[in-house]
Amino acid sequence: MTQGQAGAAVDEVTAAAERLCAREGTSAARARQIRWFVKELRLALAHPEYRPPGAIETAADLFTAQAVSSYLDLGRRGELRTRASRVPGALSSPASMRVREDCLKLLARELSVPVELGERVDPPQVREPVDAPTRSQLRAYLLERAQNPPVLAAHVRLLAVIGTVLDTGARVGELCALTLEDLDLEAQRPTVRIVRMPQARRVAEPVTELVTLSPGTIAALGHWLARRQELIDEFHLGVKTLWVSVAGNHAGLPAADGHAVRRPPGMPLRPRGLQRAYTRAVVELNAELAGSVGWRPLPYRLEQLRRAVELTFADERPPTRSAAKPGRALPRG
Repeated sequence: MTQGQAGAAVDEVTAAAERLCAREGTSAARARQIRWFVKELRLALAHPEYRPPGAIETAADLFTAQAVSSYLDLGRRGELRTRASRVPGALSSPASMRVREDCLKLLARELSVPVELGERVDPPQVREPVDAPTRSQLRAYLLERAQNPPVLAAHVRLLAVIGTVLDTGARVGELCALTLEDLDLEAQRPTVRIVRMPQARRVAEPVTELVTLSPGTIAALGHWLARRQELIDEFHLGVKTLWVSVAGNHAGLPAADGHAVRRPPGMPLRPRGLQRAYTRAVVELNAELAGSVGWRPLPYRLEQLRRAVELTFADERPPTRSAAKPGRALPRG
């Protein structure tokens, strides 16, 4: 196999991928997945353990059973990662494997070539939402730390995120969309404005809600706003989003000299970044509080906390104007 032949084959796949991404009906998330797949395919071709059945002359050769199996094996073992995993030897997640298989099918269909896949990766088991005792524990912990906030900025942010989710049931994307203007902590009844973004956009339009904040969340947000301001001031950033990074990170792009571009702290967090930041801080906090009386370890996925709150809201009747509860939407009118 020559580099020229393999390159031409991948160029065919790339062109097909761009057609798919530009097609009406292809979501932004799916487009990112397709482009990620093409990037991995190029990495696989350059990997010494990639084992196609023979010469790669056309795109169809990349979709043969042996070529697909070799690519999926490299992906599963983490050999195609562009960044080192925090856990040495960690395997790729079932969700990532399903994305690879989906992209293989989509591109094979676009190229009108056959593709052979093995047994489908089992779907992930639905994680149980956080139970009521744990939610009560979290609210009590937020109140306890109101006068004694954590030292680490990441933990300060974590408590503010947890409180906001407990009060609002907001999804990660809805959290990332929050700006300083959405908060009103100085009002007699402090609130946050949440724009609900239904997953089925074609069925339901976004809805804006004003939600009353609980005392523990108000305190946690106050501590976070102070830390956030320090980060913004230090690097002279004009960021308006509520949730920002607390440490420099890789921007994902190389500079002109080939070195990685670093972004300073205080940059807006995107959904994936917020989830990763939440997980890291939860791991640290669970370790710090392990063995404490009554402490139940926090879930590593923010979605588990959100789903518990969502289910609680669904079981309760909407509050009246005179009895609006913290964490519930204020009545309108």
